[in-house]
Amino acid sequence: MQPLLNFLVTYQSWIYTVLILTWLIYLRRLIVAWREWRSTIFGLERDAAQGKLNASLAMAILIFLLIGAEFICLTFIAPEFPQVQSLQSTLPTEGPDTAIVSESEGTAAAISSLLAVTLPGDSAEMVPEATQTPMALSGTGCLSGQLEWIKPNPGEEISGVYELVATVNFQELGFYKYQYSLLTDQANWTAISAGNLPVFESALGVLATTEIPNGDYVLRLTALDKNNYEYTPCDVAVRILN
Repeated sequence: MQPLLNFLVTYQSWIYTVLILTWLIYLRRLIVAWREWRSTIFGLERDAAQGKLNASLAMAILIFLLIGAEFICLTFIAPEFPQVQSLQSTLPTEGPDTAIVSESEGTAAAISSLLAVTLPGDSAEMVPEATQTPMALSGTGCLSGQLEWIKPNPGEEISGVYELVATVNFQELGFYKYQYSLLTDQANWTAISAGNLPVFESALGVLATTEIPNGDYVLRLTALDKNNYEYTPCDVAVRILN
């Protein structure tokens, strides 16, 4: 399911283009076959025209259903998978880049994160002077030995493919998730990945910072218990500088 969703998200523009063009071709054939069927009188010619009409109608319906299936997958199914949603939000507009899969520790129920990755360039993008000193956030939900970031440290500058290390250690843990947002716009969060097994000062996964514009960001770690009670998130401010 995961590879199929990744393919549908990555090549959605090409898929829509090919399906719509093919559907228009068979729609034209359907109209021509319908006119031919109406104009025929003799039995053999009418049967042949009926066969063309049925074939064109079947193909037009099939392609229309495929277009609907693509729309449903992108609109309703893909958002349920954080790693696919992250891939969709970081998808380049000029062409597909190399993708990297970062695995979280846990069982088969643990979710892997998939982020598009490119190697950092030789020159760093300049950061506006107003944001040279990022705010070192430490959310009220950060609890030593229970819910805390180990790496990165508050205010740390990170780059490349950065390994995230944290502790999520609750007795009745349901699952946890981690996200990021701009420091100045914490109303919009982008999912990185999630898991359902406790971790103690261990790697959660990686963050492909090369796919994120340089600037100041907040990493948020949120845990929920088995009754879906959400603990106060643990935040840490970082600066992405590639």
